[in-house]
Amino acid sequence: MTDTPVEESLFQIIHCYHQYVAREGDVETLSLEELRALLMDNVPRFMESLGRKEPYYISELFWAADKNKDNQICFEEFLYVLGKLVRDYHWQYHRQLCTHYCPQHGLY
Repeated sequence: MTDTPVEESLFQIIHCYHQYVAREGDVETLSLEELRALLMDNVPRFMESLGRKEPYYISELFWAADKNKDNQICFEEFLYVLGKLVRDYHWQYHRQLCTHYCPQHGLY
Protein backbone atom coordinates (compact mmCIF):
# COMPACT_ATOMS: atom_id res chain seq x y z
CA MET A 1 0.00 0.00 0.00
CA THR A 2 1.43 3.38 -0.97
CA ASP A 3 1.39 6.47 1.21
CA THR A 4 -1.32 9.05 0.66
CA PRO A 5 -0.20 12.56 -0.35
CA VAL A 6 -0.74 13.78 3.22
CA GLU A 7 1.27 10.89 4.67
CA GLU A 8 4.08 11.62 2.22
CA SER A 9 3.94 15.32 3.14
CA LEU A 10 4.22 14.51 6.83
CA PHE A 11 7.20 12.26 6.19
CA GLN A 12 8.86 14.99 4.11
CA ILE A 13 8.38 17.57 6.89
CA ILE A 14 9.96 15.24 9.45
CA HIS A 15 12.80 14.40 7.06
CA CYS A 16 13.40 18.08 6.35
CA TYR A 17 13.52 18.89 10.08
CA HIS A 18 16.15 16.21 10.66
CA GLN A 19 18.26 17.42 7.74
CA TYR A 20 18.56 20.86 9.32
CA VAL A 21 18.96 19.95 13.01
CA ALA A 22 22.15 18.08 12.24
CA ARG A 23 23.94 21.14 10.89
CA GLU A 24 25.27 22.64 14.12
CA GLY A 25 25.11 22.16 17.88
CA ASP A 26 22.48 19.78 19.26
CA VAL A 27 21.45 17.18 16.68
CA GLU A 28 17.85 17.13 17.95
CA THR A 29 17.09 20.88 17.91
CA LEU A 30 17.16 23.82 15.52
CA SER A 31 19.13 26.97 16.19
CA LEU A 32 17.86 30.29 14.86
CA GLU A 33 20.22 30.03 11.90
CA GLU A 34 19.13 26.46 11.15
CA LEU A 35 15.46 27.54 11.23
CA ARG A 36 16.22 30.48 8.95
CA ALA A 37 17.99 28.18 6.47
CA LEU A 38 15.19 25.59 6.63
CA LEU A 39 12.51 28.18 5.85
CA MET A 40 14.43 30.09 3.19
CA ASP A 41 15.54 26.89 1.43
CA ASN A 42 12.21 25.07 1.57
CA VAL A 43 9.49 27.72 1.34
CA PRO A 44 11.26 30.68 -0.33
CA ARG A 45 8.39 31.86 -2.55
CA PHE A 46 5.97 31.71 0.34
CA MET A 47 8.35 33.60 2.63
CA GLU A 48 8.87 36.26 -0.02
CA SER A 49 5.22 36.55 -1.05
CA LEU A 50 4.14 37.30 2.49
CA GLY A 51 7.02 39.64 3.17
CA ARG A 52 8.34 37.10 5.64
CA LYS A 53 11.84 37.21 4.24
CA GLU A 54 12.86 39.97 6.65
CA PRO A 55 15.13 38.71 9.43
CA TYR A 56 12.84 40.00 12.17
CA TYR A 57 9.96 37.73 11.10
CA ILE A 58 11.98 34.54 11.40
CA SER A 59 13.55 35.75 14.66
CA GLU A 60 10.15 36.58 16.16
CA LEU A 61 8.79 33.23 15.01
CA PHE A 62 11.78 31.47 16.58
CA TRP A 63 11.44 33.26 19.94
CA ALA A 64 7.67 32.65 20.05
CA ALA A 65 8.21 28.94 19.36
CA ASP A 66 11.03 28.54 21.89
CA LYS A 67 8.68 27.88 24.80
CA ASN A 68 11.37 26.79 27.27
CA LYS A 69 13.71 29.66 26.26
CA ASP A 70 16.76 27.45 25.68
CA ASN A 71 17.63 29.19 22.38
CA GLN A 72 16.81 26.00 20.47
CA ILE A 73 13.67 24.67 18.77
CA CYS A 74 12.89 21.03 19.54
CA PHE A 75 10.51 19.08 17.31
CA GLU A 76 7.48 19.89 19.47
CA GLU A 77 8.33 23.60 19.26
CA PHE A 78 8.87 23.23 15.52
CA LEU A 79 5.24 22.12 15.30
CA TYR A 80 4.29 25.62 16.51
CA VAL A 81 6.29 27.08 13.59
CA LEU A 82 4.51 24.72 11.19
CA GLY A 83 1.16 25.78 12.61
CA LYS A 84 1.95 29.43 11.92
CA LEU A 85 3.10 28.62 8.38
CA VAL A 86 0.02 26.53 7.63
CA ARG A 87 -2.21 29.30 8.98
CA ASP A 88 -0.50 31.87 6.75
CA TYR A 89 -0.72 29.51 3.76
CA HIS A 90 -4.43 29.11 4.49
CA TRP A 91 -4.97 32.88 4.51
CA GLN A 92 -2.96 33.24 1.30
CA TYR A 93 -5.09 30.51 -0.29
CA HIS A 94 -8.27 32.40 0.62
CA ARG A 95 -6.89 35.69 -0.73
CA GLN A 96 -5.98 34.03 -4.03
CA LEU A 97 -9.34 32.27 -4.24
CA CYS A 98 -11.22 35.48 -3.54
CA THR A 99 -9.09 37.44 -6.02
CA HIS A 100 -10.08 34.95 -8.70
CA TYR A 101 -13.63 34.05 -7.66
CA CYS A 102 -15.13 37.22 -6.18
CA PRO A 103 -14.90 39.53 -9.25
CA GLN A 104 -16.38 36.82 -11.47
CA HIS A 105 -19.42 36.55 -9.21
CA GLY A 106 -19.90 40.17 -8.22
CA LEU A 107 -18.63 39.68 -4.67
CA TYR A 108 -16.67 42.37 -2.85
